[in-house]
Formats: sequence, C-alpha cells, structure tokens
Amino acid sequence: MTWQRSGVAVALAMGCAEVDAAPPATRLMSTVILPVARDLPREVDILFGIDDSGSMLNNQANLARSIGALFSELVTPRPERPNTRPIESLHVGVITADLGTPGSRVPACANSDVGDDGLLNPIRHGLAMRAHQPWSSAGRRFRPTRCENRPDQYPSFLTFTATSDLTDFAEDFACNAILSGGASCGLEQQLEAAYRALVIHPALEGVAGNSHPNAGFVRDDAMLAIVLVTDEEDGSTRDCRYREPGDPDGTCPMDGSGSRLGVFDSTDPSWSSADLNLRFYMYPPGGAQDPTWPLNRYIDPRRPDRGFTSLKPGRPDLVLFAAIAGVPIHLPQVAGTSDPNDPANLDWTALLGNNSDGSEGLVTMSPEGPISMRQRNADPNCSTRVVPACRREGSAYDPMACDTTRQYFAWPARRIAEVARRFAVTYQGNGMIRSICQNDYSDALRTLGRRITLRYERFPECLPRILETTPRICCDAVGQPFGCVPSGDASREACTPASTRTAVLVNCVVRESLPSSVSAAEWCVPARGRRPGGRDANLRETCLVDQLPVVLGERPTQGEGFFYDTTPGECPQRITFTPDAALARGSSAILECIQSQN
Repeated sequence: MTWQRSGVAVALAMGCAEVDAAPPATRLMSTVILPVARDLPREVDILFGIDDSGSMLNNQANLARSIGALFSELVTPRPERPNTRPIESLHVGVITADLGTPGSRVPACANSDVGDDGLLNPIRHGLAMRAHQPWSSAGRRFRPTRCENRPDQYPSFLTFTATSDLTDFAEDFACNAILSGGASCGLEQQLEAAYRALVIHPALEGVAGNSHPNAGFVRDDAMLAIVLVTDEEDGSTRDCRYREPGDPDGTCPMDGSGSRLGVFDSTDPSWSSADLNLRFYMYPPGGAQDPTWPLNRYIDPRRPDRGFTSLKPGRPDLVLFAAIAGVPIHLPQVAGTSDPNDPANLDWTALLGNNSDGSEGLVTMSPEGPISMRQRNADPNCSTRVVPACRREGSAYDPMACDTTRQYFAWPARRIAEVARRFAVTYQGNGMIRSICQNDYSDALRTLGRRITLRYERFPECLPRILETTPRICCDAVGQPFGCVPSGDASREACTPASTRTAVLVNCVVRESLPSSVSAAEWCVPARGRRPGGRDANLRETCLVDQLPVVLGERPTQGEGFFYDTTPGECPQRITFTPDAALARGSSAILECIQSQN
C-alpha cells in the first residue's frame, strides 16, 4: 500500500513511556485522511532472456539444475523469514536473444529478418529456432525425460499455482530453457529481445481479441522480473522499424538514417573491426561506430513511462532486472560490507566506473586468469576478443585459450550491467547481476527470489505517523514509545509491556469507492468484512471496511476486515487487510482517522 499525507498536518509521536490517567481537556482533535492503495496479489511474471548461442549449452544446463532454488524461494519461503508469505501465482516465459541480422546473411543466423523476434516459447514460435530445435542437436542430452520432441508440447509461457508440483514445474522450465547445441546465431540482442517481447509485442493481459503468442504474460498487478542469461555483451542494434513514439533520444529521424543495420555486413569497412563480434566491443559508446540503442530505451530514471518500467504505470518499482552474465565471479564490494550475496553490497563504480567511454571498468587478476570490465580492452593474446570478464570457475589459466572450448570465458557485459545498476540505484535494489562463469547459479537465483519477496514485504509502505489506539497504549511490547501523543501530564502511570496484551482499535475508518464493474450489493457484505457506505463525491458506490481489534505486534485470529498492523518487519505501522477483505480491482480507498493535533 502507498500512503501519502494529506489534509491536516500531523506530528509523529516522539516518545511516551506512560499511559494517560485521563485525556487532557485541552487535547485538540482533527481528521487525517490518507489514500489507501489496493493490496497487490502475490503474483510474479518472470521473463528469462536466454542466449542460445553455441557456447551457452553448459550454462543453460547449469540454469536448469539451479532453477529450483528460485522457485522454492518464491513459493516456499524459509522458516527464518516468518513475515514472508509465499507467492501464489507465477508466469514464467522464455525468449532467445536472436533477433536476426536484418539486411545481411550471417552464417548460423537462421532467420536474418527477425530471428526469434522476442516471441515467448521460441521452440514453438521462433522462426530461427525451427532450424535447430534442441532435440535435434547436442542440447538433447541435457533435456529431462519429461520433455517431448515436439514444438507444441508447451504453451507460450508456464503457469504455477497453489496446485502445481514444484519439481514438475522446474523440469518444465528446463524443457523450455535448454535451447543451444546446434548452429545458432552468435550476434545477441539481449536487451532488445526482452523489449520486443514485453513492450513492442502486446504482452499485457486484458486486451480484447489479442491472440499474439505473448498475450497475457504481463498481468496488471503482478511484479515483473526480467532475467537475462548470457555470456556476451548486448548487441541491441538500432532498427528504426521499432522506433519509440516521439523518438525521445533523436536516434531515428524520419529520413530513415537512424538504423545501424550495416553492422551485420561483414564487408562494410566503416565499423570498428572487421570481426562482427568485436564491432560490439571496440566502438566508443555514443560515437558514430556505436550501433546500439541508447540504454534510456530500456530504463530512463527520469522517465518511468519509458522502457520496461512503462509496463507498470505509477509503480515502476514493480519491475526487477537481473542478469547472469559476463561479470567477475567475485564482484567488488562496498567497503565495510561482508555479504557478497546481498546486491546492495555491490560497488557499481568499482565494477563499471562512471565514464561513458567505459575506460574505468574493473581490471584485475582472478584465480582463473586476467579479467576486465572495460569497453575496449583488446586481449593481447587473442586478436578476436577483448580481455574476458570472467573465466570458468576453478579452471586453469591458459593464456592462449582464445575460444571457449579450451578455457571457457565470458565477454564483458557492460550494457547489461549498466541497466542492472540503473534499476538498483533508482528503485531501491531492483537490479542485480551475477557471473555466468560460476559453476552453480543456485545462490544467484535464490538471491533473486529474496529480492522479489522483499518487495512484497515492503507492501504496504509505512504510515506517515503512529496512530493513537483505543484503549490508549503508549508503549510497544518491549516498553518502547509507541501509540500516544505526549501530553505533559505528570500524573500518568508507568506503561509496562504487559499492558500491550490488550486488543486495541484505531479511531479510523476505511472507505472503499467501487468501480462501475463491481456491485455494492454483492461486494459490501459481511463475508468480505464490509457494509454499504453510500456514495462518494464522484457518486461512486462505497463500502465501509470493518476494523478488527488486534494486540499490538500480532495479527487477528478471526474475522475479516482491516487492522492496525505493527507486526515485526521493515515497516513499524501500517494498515493491513485480511485475505478475504482485500480491496477490489479498480477500486480506491481512503483511511479517515480522528487524531490528536498535539
């Protein structure tokens, strides 16, 4: 829930160690009105953008082995996190990073125009994937026996509900995620594929007549997690067929000069390298040889109505971005921190620097050999690559290993890491990145699960003030100042923790205004903890939500309605609804309270 102060200005209680013997006669009361946001359903939509190039087969198998850590974290939270409730519904979709090589024919890129086009379940829908289905290539040996050798086995995306089997769901994911093993396109457009899947294509639910393969994947109120799994840098090439309305970055003039599709032409000498892969590493970012879309296309901190966050109008914090990609296995940490699994401890400046030319990225020696996160750091031993971002965990350094079959390595994923940094900085830790070179992705995926559930633990947000209670209890369960406004009355009795065993109410009313699609006669009923409330100023029908008495620090054990929630957690006080009393979709509500002014 989101709370905003409105109406009369109020002061927070700064301290109170006693209970009033009697309310002072001079106490002034006023009405405080706070808007209430509708409870969000515990739903998550997760898009996996999986690089299907030939070097990724073992990484995809690693992902399939580790995926249970994510799903378990979401649907069966750990006992040591008692305030975390399970996610009730999951949508999980898979796309590839293959968007083709428009205008050029490149070996192994089976569909030059659109590749797999960001279509969910590319095994079923991808035009490029048809040329190298996983059961007809080396990938077949990693596929669970549950996988059938037919493209129509699965729908566009997988759905998990309370009746689903977690083990079967993880195997179903593996059937969709193991994609490599044969000839596949090595020119990846990871960010653009996700953008096309979610923004360009009609992926939102509730669109009448929408029969697109991606339709219904993104639910209105679900959290959205975008997870990229890749061992190369993002090569999202400017193709002005997919320009944004208004062209906010000025990259696609109407004369058609904005596209950079010539980067796929191996005979074109105007690029930074004759090697097609190096053309996405050796250019100065933002310069004439930069073929990529600006990162603002995917996340613009100043414009949440752009990019991925545009899918959640007014709630951009409901979008998370994660990547298992080309970054060091041991990421630089903020000084004084010790938990490498906490995304908040990552030192983004040490990893990427702040210069737009990429010249400040991390350069160091890892146990597996030299690594780099710089933009144009050519490998002196290998003319066809830059210095890797990481090498396979535990492998022996081979200075002459210039291909992944001799000593596996991953290219620096600077653009992908920068998108993760923007999400992390702008939306309170909603971005994270881990190394594709690790032998086990379980910790990375478990951390992602925790980040998702943490966002739910932060809903609702805290009330902007402590509410007074009836009876008036001034201290919490351990005797700390809590629910009274100091009166200066020296005759008050001492407050003890035992006094908080009394169930209390707050002098507040929740008034819910219903959308035209919801009937008050059907909704404002005792089974939902409601009674009719007349009409609001806009002539919408309203319900009054019943309040349940509750011992401070506990939840009610029976009844439906709302209660003053001071259970342990990041938020010391909030209004919470019982499950059957959650606000209706499309409704709005206000909390009206009579509170002291002094």
